[in-house]
Amino acid sequence: MAAFTFDRESVEFQQINVTPLVDVLLVLLVIFMITVPLLTHKLTLDFSHCAKDCPIATDPVTLSIKQTGELYWNGIAINRGELERNLSLLSRQNDPPRLTLRAEARTRYERFTEVLVAAKNANLSRISVEPAMF
Repeated sequence: MAAFTFDRESVEFQQINVTPLVDVLLVLLVIFMITVPLLTHKLTLDFSHCAKDCPIATDPVTLSIKQTGELYWNGIAINRGELERNLSLLSRQNDPPRLTLRAEARTRYERFTEVLVAAKNANLSRISVEPAMF
């Protein structure tokens, strides 16, 4: 029976460190507590009151600025004078559409700010900027 003897002095007890496990579980619990209310939230919209007189959503106007300084109004090349004329026509509309500025990655900052200032001088309030495409 010597093969089944247990010598307590020669065997070291190895313990598992549970602190990282508890940390991960707490982080997952916090993430779960934050995301569940967002997933279960409902927004009920009632559009029955505007069956015939609903406003028609206008398509945004896209103004592309190339890195060479060329301007494109919805894909059509324009110059600086046409830009100011188009912006003033856009601002005179009853419900002007959103102006979306789309600049290439290496467009000079000065050129972008010139276009932005021209849009502001035309009293446009709905201006969005799309991130640069490479």
